[in-house]
Amino acid sequence: MKTIMYNGNRIDAPGSTIGGLEAIRYNGEIVSSKRSILGMTHNFEVEEEGALVRYEVRIGTRWTGFATCTVHRNGELLFTDG
Repeated sequence: MKTIMYNGNRIDAPGSTIGGLEAIRYNGEIVSSKRSILGMTHNFEVEEEGALVRYEVRIGTRWTGFATCTVHRNGELLFTDG
């Protein structure tokens, strides 16, 4: 599991795609869930401080089976380990 904190909000992304189910959590709530072996892009919108914010979480795979993760918030890169 990969955890990204931003302005007091928590995004949890899978650390492996071996099981096939990718579930993205925002502050503990599942906001996107998809089945994939090679990775997938998850988009979701949430309200932060009265404004609608769009997130894109891109999950990929390495040859080891562990996931790479890239997170964008309103088009700006927040996190990448890929």
